[in-house]
Amino acid sequence: MSQVEFYDEVAGLASFVIEGEEYSEDGESAVVPVAVLKRTDIASIPYNFDIEICESQSDAAVVIKIPAHFKRIGEKKFHVWYEELITRKYWDGVVGLRLFMETKKGIIEERSREIGDILLDYYDDDGAYICLKYCTNIIADSIDNLLMDIEQLYGEIEGATDIALGSPFQQIDDCEKESEFTIKILLPLFVNVKYNHGNKEFGKDVTFARRTEFDEYEYYGVQVKFGDVSGGANGDINELITQAKDAFSMPFYDVYSRNKVRISKVIIAISGKFTLNAVEKIIEGIQEYPLKNNLIFLDGEKIESLMSKYSRF
Repeated sequence: MSQVEFYDEVAGLASFVIEGEEYSEDGESAVVPVAVLKRTDIASIPYNFDIEICESQSDAAVVIKIPAHFKRIGEKKFHVWYEELITRKYWDGVVGLRLFMETKKGIIEERSREIGDILLDYYDDDGAYICLKYCTNIIADSIDNLLMDIEQLYGEIEGATDIALGSPFQQIDDCEKESEFTIKILLPLFVNVKYNHGNKEFGKDVTFARRTEFDEYEYYGVQVKFGDVSGGANGDINELITQAKDAFSMPFYDVYSRNKVRISKVIIAISGKFTLNAVEKIIEGIQEYPLKNNLIFLDGEKIESLMSKYSRF
C-alpha cells in the first residue's frame, strides 16, 4: 500500500504527497482521485486534514462523481461531509431544482430524526444557486471500506429522493457490478433499509422492514447476485442456500427499533435470470418448511416490472 507523506513544518502550510505527487495546493486540503486513495494505507492518512474525493484529475479539469470530503478524527474514525452547490442555469432534471433539493433536504432531516446517523449542516437557496451540506461519522479500518460507506450513504440519499419524487429509476442495463445494481436499483424499492456492501451480515446484503396490517414490523433480508443464477452451477446454488439459512437463523440489529430482531422472509434478487431449475434447487436445498415457504425470488424481469409500477414518470 502507498503511504501519505505529510509535512506541516513551514509557515503552517502542509504538503500532502502520495506516490511522489503533491495533491495539496493550499496546505490545508487535498483533492485526490479515488484510484489513488484505494492504493493508500489508511493508517498514513493525517489527522484533521480535508480530503476531497474525485474520479479523475488533470490540468484541464477535476471530475467529481460524489461531492464528498473526509477528515480523519480518530484512529479509525472519519468525519465525512457531502457538499452540493447546484445552479438553476444548468439544471436539467425531471423536476425543478428547488423541489428536488428540498425533497432531498427533507429525506436527510427525516433520517437524522429516525436513525441519527447523518446531520443536515447547511441549506441555502439564493435564487441562482442552491447549496446543501450534510455530514456523518464513519468507522473504517481500510480505505476501501471508507469509500464504500461514503458511496453507500450518498446512493441511499439519492435513491430515497428519487422514490419520494417518483423520478425515473436507473436501468438494470446501466449497472456494471453488484454494488451498482444494489444501490441504484434495489435500494429505492425498499424502505427502512440497511445495506451491508460486501460485508455480508449473516447472509444478508440488505435488510429492511415493512409495517404489517397488524401494526407490527416484518423484517426482510435480501441476498443480491449480479447476473444469472444457473441450476447447473452447484457452487452458486450451495452458496445461496447457506446464506438463506444464515439469514433466517441469525438476528441482526435494527436501527429503527434499536433491538435485535429476526428475519421473517428472505428475498433472493438477481439482475439476470434464474435458469436450469435454479429456483427449485434452492428451495429443495432448504429442508425446513417454515423457511422454504418464506423465500421470495426476484429476477431482472420482475424487478423491472416493480420499477415500472412505482415510477410515476
